Amino acid sequence: MKTSKNRTNLLLVGGGADAVNVRYACGFTAPDPFLYVQRGEEKHLLISMLELGRAKALGGGVKCHTVDSLNLKANARKSLGKQAAGLIKHLGLKQISVSPVCPVGLVKDLEKAGLRVRVMRRPLFPERLVKNDREIRHLRASQRAAVSAMKAAFTCIRESEIDKKNRLVQADGSLLTSEVLRRKIERVLLDADCVAEEIIVAGGDQGVDPHERGHGALYAGKWIVLDIFPQSKVSGYWGDITRTVMKGRPSPDQKRQYQTVLKAQKNALSQVKPGVTGKEIHDEICRQFVAAGFETGMIDGVPQGFIHSTGHGVGLEIHEAPSVSPMGGPLEVGQVITIEPGLYYKGLGGVRIEDTVVVTEQGCSFLARCGKEACL
Repeated sequence: MKTSKNRTNLLLVGGGADAVNVRYACGFTAPDPFLYVQRGEEKHLLISMLELGRAKALGGGVKCHTVDSLNLKANARKSLGKQAAGLIKHLGLKQISVSPVCPVGLVKDLEKAGLRVRVMRRPLFPERLVKNDREIRHLRASQRAAVSAMKAAFTCIRESEIDKKNRLVQADGSLLTSEVLRRKIERVLLDADCVAEEIIVAGGDQGVDPHERGHGALYAGKWIVLDIFPQSKVSGYWGDITRTVMKGRPSPDQKRQYQTVLKAQKNALSQVKPGVTGKEIHDEICRQFVAAGFETGMIDGVPQGFIHSTGHGVGLEIHEAPSVSPMGGPLEVGQVITIEPGLYYKGLGGVRIEDTVVVTEQGCSFLARCGKEACL
């Protein structure tokens, strides 16, 4: 795996599109934009006086600067681009590299100041692909929070009753809706110092759209897709898990749909090991689905079947490299990925089963385990 030893003269803007890379590089986050420069092995932050105490507490050799310590003129203090130019010149640099998402206005300010600017095309931190022991601990904690929230959702569905309209009802007589269940999940995650803003609780045909969050009443005899992906408020690392459950008994077609996805996921997990490509894993799932009679394509103007990739990397971003898809390359020890096949058909609903695992020398290891019973 490539490292960042030769990364020099790099400028990143924290608090924006570069925030994740800045957090990875030095561990600092802030709600407002700030600047990070790496010169060889040196790490520099230009932050406001409000953030100076937190930044200094980072340790690790990170050097902190403010507009006052740089003696910037009044007209430069209100411009992030001019602040960047001041910091870069203070460090004795004549050229700087920026990320592809660096603000255009900032780049123009650097060029006006006589600095040469190069846009980096390769990944800024390729070592993010492979997680170290500390990162895996953080990921495992977030995944455990996700599992706890999932189990709470199971309990809520299991304890619900069914009214005369086939809707799920809570003990107090109120409807169990997607919104109600999502709030219950969110409370469990908050207690674990995690947040998750896009939790999916999608019942029936709502679950045919993999990214539909879900709304309204939940019904017996209909699949409910539960996709929970929390981010730790402390570490910034994510967890990701999906289960599909039902209150009541599935029809024969629904049962076959679920069993086909479950078998595909189990087989895919058994394939995960160093050297196997994400493409190989994805292609095998596609072959299994077709062999089982589940085709993918446009049906009545709606994409149905297996309509997404098998998985993705998880780290400081919920979707990051590597990919388990038609474009996926060889897996490496220490990579953290999801395996999440799914089948989606109107009338049957959606079924997706997802776990997050770390690639090991022998295969893969679950970050946290959770049952896969279909009927509650």
